[in-house]
Amino acid sequence: MNFKLVVATMSVLGLGLVCSPVFAATTDMSTTTTTTTTSAPVPVKHRHHHKMVKHHVVRAEPVERHEYKDMGALPVACTVSQEQMIMTSINQGVNRADPSNKCTSEGWFNRIKLAGGVNVDLGKFGNRNTNYMGENYQRFSLNDAYINLSADVNDWTKAFASVDFSNPTTNSNPAFKNAQFGRAEYSAAYSNNVASITGGNNVVQLEQAYATFGNFDVTPFYLQVGKSFQDFSRYEIHPITESLTQDISETLATALKVGFIANGFNGDIYAFDDPIPKVGQATKTTNYGLALGYDQPVSGCDQIGWDVGAAYLYNLIGVQDVAYNVTNNNFTSSALAGSGYGVYNSRVGAVALYGDVNSGPFTIGARYTSAVQRFNPLDLAKNGYADYVGKTILLVPTAAASGAKPWAAGIQAGYGFDAWGKDQNVYLGYQASREAAGLDLPKSRWLAGYGISAFGKNTNVGIEWDHDMAYNASNGGTGNNTNLVSVRSSVSFG
Repeated sequence: MNFKLVVATMSVLGLGLVCSPVFAATTDMSTTTTTTTTSAPVPVKHRHHHKMVKHHVVRAEPVERHEYKDMGALPVACTVSQEQMIMTSINQGVNRADPSNKCTSEGWFNRIKLAGGVNVDLGKFGNRNTNYMGENYQRFSLNDAYINLSADVNDWTKAFASVDFSNPTTNSNPAFKNAQFGRAEYSAAYSNNVASITGGNNVVQLEQAYATFGNFDVTPFYLQVGKSFQDFSRYEIHPITESLTQDISETLATALKVGFIANGFNGDIYAFDDPIPKVGQATKTTNYGLALGYDQPVSGCDQIGWDVGAAYLYNLIGVQDVAYNVTNNNFTSSALAGSGYGVYNSRVGAVALYGDVNSGPFTIGARYTSAVQRFNPLDLAKNGYADYVGKTILLVPTAAASGAKPWAAGIQAGYGFDAWGKDQNVYLGYQASREAAGLDLPKSRWLAGYGISAFGKNTNVGIEWDHDMAYNASNGGTGNNTNLVSVRSSVSFG
């Protein structure tokens, strides 16, 4: 991959620009999480995601503290701890309205906090029938409407729950999508249709619900139980278009997690059940993963913030989009063939790497996710559809077909600025994949985007252009270049 062009382009955009107070309040153009500051110094953190990586200030709100006989005491600014910022990243919560970043007092009603947002995709133009995983082709859709609820139960226990409604592109019946096109969707994690013969249904669902036990004032260790996004790579929840690395990394599961956060260093190990069982087993297999990283938020506009991390996943089938495509590709083991539908044959491990750097309004981030073994060709052939014969109802890999060892990588840079009294952002990125035609991914993608807080605080209007280049026919694609332009309106609260 040639990443030099991306970096060079963003360097040109940054010539002659300096850090200024305008960047104390910036808004993401994909999901809209606006942050605010008070007169007291507050910690600043960098982005941990693909869509619109940029300067970010953690919310700080004044809390009224009145001493006895002094009911006129001035508000005292409270800030979010470094541990809480890192915990938000571990759970893939950056860029979402986050109630846990709100200050509290001792009353029980102040320990329960609410936040949420609405992301409406109100325009899709260009090639709307390409059918790549992670792209939403609905002309108008409520891509994401969510309410996040958090509770500080006591000094050692916190709880978080997220209720979500989403109706982007969903495959109507994956069991019979056995042609080269027509089986991809925005995200199998949300439609919950990895192994559903009747297809996915976008309904209101409990997206996340977990409890965290730990007290970082006493110990760096914590225990987390419940449904959450697992610590495998870094990405944004409900972006305009999912990155190629997100398509083979996003893992939403009910899990048991043990981790630590100490002076920026963080790590965890977790276990959960896979979306589909292995051939010959009546129950779903148990998966596990582990991650290690370092996060250094910045505390001033003239400083550099950065993070870096690595993760391992025992079985890549735990990623819903991967399990979804294996379910489709493994149609020779379907109910019509007399065996079980929604199964896999062999385990494949995977690794993920990520890193971000930001200085003032400039940011750059990179992601890489790869399988470490080859798939069984019955699960995922190297050249996707091109490695199948028959191509009718039952797809059978050719005798010479080998299993795929897919990987995806991406780099993205962004710049935030103020013009016409509005916070604005631009970003540019490049992504690539290999041996991923069977996962319904393009071979490479250029993307660019622009966003503006057009209607003031906590609102956003953004536009993104994705230029996708398919694999050639011998490698399972069409060889075509396609374009998709998306417009999104976002509002957040809390």
